[in-house]
Amino acid sequence: ALTFATGTTSSTERMRIDSSGKVGIGTDLPSEKLDVNGNVKIKDALLSNQENTDIDSAAAEVVAQVSTTYTAAFFDFVVKKGTNVRSGTVYACHDGTNVEFTETSTNDLGDTSDVTLSVDKTSTNLRLIATVTSDDWSVKSLIRAI
Repeated sequence: ALTFATGTTSSTERMRIDSSGKVGIGTDLPSEKLDVNGNVKIKDALLSNQENTDIDSAAAEVVAQVSTTYTAAFFDFVVKKGTNVRSGTVYACHDGTNVEFTETSTNDLGDTSDVTLSVDKTSTNLRLIATVTSDDWSVKSLIRAI
């Protein structure tokens, strides 16, 4: 393996290329051609995978790492509990104060009516919120922010 490290008194590994050519950034065991442990920034865009796999009878944060320096965020999501599944996208934008969002999604497989998705804004982040009326829901989201 070829490793890249930084540090003056002791080195910290930052990147590695293993014997099969897989590149790991932030991981010393890359499992894909490019395996990044952390967010990837491309021309001032954010791409991040987040999940909350145990949402129980309340409002729960799914994603909170979309900095309000981005004007818009697209939360591609999968809502799941057993065989009850829905997928889609929540589109959100803000003007510094107000947040507007809308959801487009597939028809349910089973029944996902217990789950409502919304977006709010804290002082630093846009957040995808899942509000559920029963236990054991999972929400996974791929976030794209610009």
